[in-house]
Amino acid sequence: MGAVLLSVGLTACIQSEDADLIVHNATIHSMDEGMNTAQAMAVKDGKIIALGAEREILNRYRAQSKYDARKMHVYPGFIDAHAHFIGYARNLAELDLKGVGSEEEMLERLAAFAASSEREWIVGRGWDQNLWERGQYPHRSRIDSILPDRPVLLTRIDGHAAVINTAAMKKAALNPDRPIAGGKMLRDADGAFSGMLIDRAVDRISRFIPPLDPGELVPMLKQAQAECFALGLTSVSDLGIGLGEALLLDSLQQQGELDIRIYASLRPEESSLDFMHRGPLITERLSLRSVKMYADGALGSRGALLKQPYSDDPENYGLLLTALEEIHAWAEACMDFGFQLNTHCIGDSAAALVLALYADQLREMNDLRWRIEHAQVLSPGDRHYFGDYGIIPSVQPVHAVSDAPWAEERLGPDRIAHAYAYASLKQELGILALGTDFPVEAISPLDNLHAAVFRLPANREDAAVFHSDEALSMDDALRGMTIWAALAQHEEEVKGSLEAGKFADFAIYNRNISETGPAEWHKLKCTATFVDGMQVYPLGN
Repeated sequence: MGAVLLSVGLTACIQSEDADLIVHNATIHSMDEGMNTAQAMAVKDGKIIALGAEREILNRYRAQSKYDARKMHVYPGFIDAHAHFIGYARNLAELDLKGVGSEEEMLERLAAFAASSEREWIVGRGWDQNLWERGQYPHRSRIDSILPDRPVLLTRIDGHAAVINTAAMKKAALNPDRPIAGGKMLRDADGAFSGMLIDRAVDRISRFIPPLDPGELVPMLKQAQAECFALGLTSVSDLGIGLGEALLLDSLQQQGELDIRIYASLRPEESSLDFMHRGPLITERLSLRSVKMYADGALGSRGALLKQPYSDDPENYGLLLTALEEIHAWAEACMDFGFQLNTHCIGDSAAALVLALYADQLREMNDLRWRIEHAQVLSPGDRHYFGDYGIIPSVQPVHAVSDAPWAEERLGPDRIAHAYAYASLKQELGILALGTDFPVEAISPLDNLHAAVFRLPANREDAAVFHSDEALSMDDALRGMTIWAALAQHEEEVKGSLEAGKFADFAIYNRNISETGPAEWHKLKCTATFVDGMQVYPLGN
């Protein structure tokens, strides 16, 4: 009896520290510098206070809430380094055209959606002519035959091209004979305006579409957040938003309406410049410390700016969307006010121009962490800028496997060898920040990891491996969506790995991601997600 009492007394003495949550019976992949693992973790006030062996944590800490992980695998909450969170939320109210197999199918969806929508404008996104038999752009006359009186804007999946009908053309007083800087208005074989708009020409129409009011948008933001949490994402990016949108996100986070962490980049607008004079806005939920520029368009719509013309369009080099003088002016403002500059560069010419401009501003190796977004087509001779000046490549592996069926047609056999070259690019600075670019691609971090490592789309057994020599290791892919993504946001001290002192943001998966091959990948599931040590998926547990 005395021995039993002594044992109970010793246990009470050992459990001397309070915690809010203990996660145990787990394999915890910390993603710290040593890639260490643990069996249990203690959380207090939203932050990790200790990791260690099962008995060590259970003996040392007492907590009313304990989570038995049942031998499953715990990872830092994934971070999407390049996405469009508000854009995804808005799309939830629009016509979904992803995966349509023909222009006819697109028109069928359009007619059904219009019949159920009370809005004046019919807006949709997601079509991709590369999936269609003839690979031709849609035509406004086909839309006119269905909706002659309601304005329609249907955006291509990449967001860099769209088709409109005649009603939209009239609503916006668009003159197809008047050039638009950084944009194109395409004509058909008869020389008539086809309704197809490329890059800045799309902006000319978009400004006439009434925005959703906050009362309509907030529920969609919450739905977008829920979808992210269900997939293990605890931090997302929102690149290229207005100041008012950024402040709305901050307000919702401060009110407890949004829990997801957001790294936002401002559009280069006058209001953004006025805000930058005050310096970055950094809270526990929001990081507003960067500006997003567009140097060129997208490869799928032949707007990416190339050094040599498109192999399947020999008169076309793509588009420079923003004058270099303007990018230079914003680069100087970022230097003056302590902001990052994140520039969209898909084509090799756009990348070369912007990298040289960055080098002129940065002058030497630094820790400012300016970024090149996408970096899809890069001449090997231009890669050195990343290592020489501390420029971070922010890439989306899932784009590589999505573009694989047609990318070589655009670029030809020589350039394709240096496109989507993530392994080579990683060697320059030693890190890559990985994102999905959702809603261009699916939100899923697992799909992105699969593309990075196996160079295949997830759950597509019929697809061919796309340039396996540029695959990332699984460790590097995981780093790219955890600690390296945090580094790319100046937030590695608070998130990106599971270490004492950092936010208790983590996701639990039913399998070891590193030990799961393509054939078993579909069995990987996120079973729970936590932010600040609070379970946000599934709710009600």
